Amino acid sequence: MVVKTEGKGKRDTIIDEIRNKEDSIRVQKAAQQPQQGQWTNWDTAVQRSLTWNDIWHMAPLRISFLIRSICDLLLSNANMVRWGKKDDPTYPPCQGRQTTEHVLSSCKVALSEGRYTWRHNRVLQELASVISTA
Repeated sequence: MVVKTEGKGKRDTIIDEIRNKEDSIRVQKAAQQPQQGQWTNWDTAVQRSLTWNDIWHMAPLRISFLIRSICDLLLSNANMVRWGKKDDPTYPPCQGRQTTEHVLSSCKVALSEGRYTWRHNRVLQELASVISTA
């Protein structure tokens, strides 16, 4: 069914169609870029609510780590290979590919050695310290 519109309605319809087409092209292009297109894979990520006040009160190094970990720009063997600084992307404890995601959450060797538990406990100790001083 074709809807005939005239004047401003017709112009708005054409603008919406062009805008939707351009947005689609932009998303397709971003998805093809390994780093810049990371946001296209965030649909399954856990939603976290950060206010400007939260960010304002964060330590600068924490903000830097947060941004670099989300964008996969932390120093890892896989990134060093991509940047031309290293030849081997393997992670010595498990011989898997050392990516940010692998090191922070998915290495089976680190899990079996209790590294994630240690990191989790350190975070809880820090939270307990902040709560007790508040």
